[in-house]
Amino acid sequence: MGSRILVVGAGAVGGYFGARMASAGHDVTFLVRERRLQQLRAEGLCLISSVGNVTLTPRMVMASEIDDPYDIILVSVKAYSLMAAMNDFAPAVGPRTRIVPLLNGMQHLDILADRFGPAAVMGGTCFIVSRLDAQGRIVQTGSLPRLSIGDREGSDTPVTRSIAETLSGSGFEIVCSTHILQDMWDKWVLLASLGSICCLMRGTVGDVASQPAGQAFAQAVIHECASTAAAAGYPLRDATLKGTVSLLTKTDSTLTSSMFRDLLQDAPVEAQQIIGDLVRRACALQIPTPILDLTDLNLRVYEQQRHA
Repeated sequence: MGSRILVVGAGAVGGYFGARMASAGHDVTFLVRERRLQQLRAEGLCLISSVGNVTLTPRMVMASEIDDPYDIILVSVKAYSLMAAMNDFAPAVGPRTRIVPLLNGMQHLDILADRFGPAAVMGGTCFIVSRLDAQGRIVQTGSLPRLSIGDREGSDTPVTRSIAETLSGSGFEIVCSTHILQDMWDKWVLLASLGSICCLMRGTVGDVASQPAGQAFAQAVIHECASTAAAAGYPLRDATLKGTVSLLTKTDSTLTSSMFRDLLQDAPVEAQQIIGDLVRRACALQIPTPILDLTDLNLRVYEQQRHA
């Protein structure tokens, strides 16, 4: 009998990977709230994708309906929704359940481990460009999405390889990583740098980079983030750092961060998980981060105004 997979959230990320896994024949159930449940019942789960469109009738469950443990729980909610999500999927966690989080930042690993035990929590990260459109369809663009998972200790175990195989599907690359925490830090540096550039300057990467001091500003942001990662024990490889600098200093780039797009819509942002936690770690490590500090202040004021 195949492993039972619970995907927490059927949005732009979890919906994409879960739909691909379900299409590959895996036993996938989506944990959803009432509104998304009704939407998917009426319209189906629809992917509009650069690597092939899919529409399926997903198997879904609400939190109150979970009565048995699942083998694998793929958590793909926004970081600020983690506490509520944990309460929802807690009945699905059994003694052999493995939780694979795809959240941004790093602090969610400790939060999940405190709640469900360190052995239950794996490392995970993904690279995908996707969004929900007005009809609730998942629109994926760009290159082939990638999902990386790994043991947090860096061990190459049969359990980890089995989980990677279980989560495989067409329409994305699956990577079984023996350095998953480094992978997560690499992405965190990218997201924190991109978020700071876009949110502070209120523009795209290209808008900033095309200004006289724009590229120097972007490189200063990246330096603060990368210096914090290195002090924490996760220095970026030269190629990774150069790739990040190249990506975030292109004068013709239309790239923006999801945090900036959320900010423009007066929506909640992952400010404390992506920026605030990095600032706290930098302070503890005595790494000066004046630009990140300014971004943190900026976004704290934004969040205060939202709740006023």
